[in-house]
Amino acid sequence: MRIKSGIYGLDELLGGGFHSNSVVVVVGTSGTGKTIFSLQTLLEGLRNGSRGIYISFEFGEKEVIRLAKSLGWDEIEDHINNGELEVRNFYAENVSLLSTDLVSIVNGASKADRIAIDSFTPLISPIDINARRDVNWLFSKLREKELAVVTVEEPLSGDLGRADVSIPVFLADTVINLKNLGYGEPFNRTIQIIKHRASWHAEGVFPYKILPGLGIVVEGYEMEEEKVEEILKKFGELPENIRKLAEEIAKIAGKDAERYIKLLIERYEI
Repeated sequence: MRIKSGIYGLDELLGGGFHSNSVVVVVGTSGTGKTIFSLQTLLEGLRNGSRGIYISFEFGEKEVIRLAKSLGWDEIEDHINNGELEVRNFYAENVSLLSTDLVSIVNGASKADRIAIDSFTPLISPIDINARRDVNWLFSKLREKELAVVTVEEPLSGDLGRADVSIPVFLADTVINLKNLGYGEPFNRTIQIIKHRASWHAEGVFPYKILPGLGIVVEGYEMEEEKVEEILKKFGELPENIRKLAEEIAKIAGKDAERYIKLLIERYEI
């Protein structure tokens, strides 16, 4: 069974979405949007009645809510307050891969349908000989859920053969690599599907953007120009910079376009 990722334009590249009961590893350097990817997949589940857990070594509830609101996802705070999304924060120096707290969360997360661990790197760095066995065990527990997203920090050298990267990549069902090419490149951020077990997936590298109200959007997933104009007419005259963003949102957001444009306008207090 396929489930929606919540990332606009990505499901088309995955042959319809992620497999249910799978572990998705997202590899990327700082600033590529790994945390946004994690929250976006959780939000997709929450919008469809699922429950989620976000496990982080950096963000607590306040930081998650702040990031979500900066993207126009005010609803995440409601999901946290209503107990539909749980945020658990660890200090990296006080945790190991099979720490009692982490195991109890994974084992006891019976109410959660989607789990995100952001980032997985502190758990297996420095690596030891038992890490592969331990990661395999943890991933098997995560597969009991609808979906698990695990982010991994990519070394600045780009060496994906390092054990703390290669082990989770080898054991994952789907692997996605996010790149930030830097200022001045034709496509500043790119996404590549490295692996999508037992399924077709698109080959190549695809540009993506991070847009307010939408989060990560893979470019090339667009609505017809006539429909875009039809949607924008409902909002009357807009400042040029806001109109450009609204056009981008309208092209990719489909039936959700009007809701996201309203969030955009509210954010800029127009």
